[in-house]
Amino acid sequence: MNRILCPPSPQSSPLKGEEKRVSKNLPRHTIYAIRYTIMMEASIIIPTYDRRDTLKRVLNSLFNQTYPKDAYEVIVIDDGSTDDTGAMIKKLNAPCFLRYLWQKKKGPAAARNYGLSKAQGEVIIFIDSDIIVGPDFIEEHLSYHKEYDKVIVRAPVIRTQNRDNPVGERMKLTDFSSAFFATGNTSVKKSFLFQAGPFDEDFEEYGWEDLEMGVRLGRLGLPVKTNKRAPGYHYQKKLHLADLRRLCTKEETRGRTAVIFYRKHPTSAVKHMTQINSFFFFLDWLLSVGNLMNTSWGKKFLIYLDKNNCHLLLSFFMKIIAQHSYIEGIREALKKNNKE
Repeated sequence: MNRILCPPSPQSSPLKGEEKRVSKNLPRHTIYAIRYTIMMEASIIIPTYDRRDTLKRVLNSLFNQTYPKDAYEVIVIDDGSTDDTGAMIKKLNAPCFLRYLWQKKKGPAAARNYGLSKAQGEVIIFIDSDIIVGPDFIEEHLSYHKEYDKVIVRAPVIRTQNRDNPVGERMKLTDFSSAFFATGNTSVKKSFLFQAGPFDEDFEEYGWEDLEMGVRLGRLGLPVKTNKRAPGYHYQKKLHLADLRRLCTKEETRGRTAVIFYRKHPTSAVKHMTQINSFFFFLDWLLSVGNLMNTSWGKKFLIYLDKNNCHLLLSFFMKIIAQHSYIEGIREALKKNNKE
């Protein structure tokens, strides 16, 4: 395991009370370790896998915050990346506390649990490793936790194709989400996470582990407050036909984990959320009737759209194909469960 801790500069605010007494005659790095344990207000937890370049932009946005740098920490959990993510992080000059944790690939649920086990902050802020934030991000999340004692704070995730200046993107109708607890951009006090229990590590693949945690947090009676002033910006490059296989694989995986979610919480709400019902199966059959996109004609049509930069149409058909892969993932998992 690798671990990086970047203490604040010597110009940070002086020690107080018990810290000052305990720290007498101790080396400076030991003093900062004491402060790190006692003063931490927030921990930002970021699981990642093979997103080195985008993650660097995310971390730089978290270093450029209005909130005091010695009051929060950033924890990156590397879920077995193969792109030298660790080497990139070691070269960073972090003005705040930064931890880098590595594990063999176990999935985002296990990664978040690992991060939580090391977190010192009272409030845990979750974001994904491709979410860039504005300078008021931490301040806005924590302001709600100071105003409301028991609360889950969620904030918008705005999709953007503007990699150079993503924070200039305005929210669109397609960015709306009603998810109770989605770790793309949300926060909650660590004590409530411990009451709810860890992220379920049965979710070894992508998808639904955060919403499953949301079900358990909801049982604690925590309300949700939305802070629109703490958005995250999700960089998404334009889809090209070459991305279709990756997109379909991801959605098929999400279909399999949807069945895990439903088996753990077989409620009508989860059934509707995961689309595990006859209506969505029929809709999938209707949209994919004749498997037209997999025919010679369909493939040529997609190639034509890609070559002529018809991005909207291409994206529309690719999402239909990916949705079919999601339903296929559900069917695969249901069949496997019936055999067991």
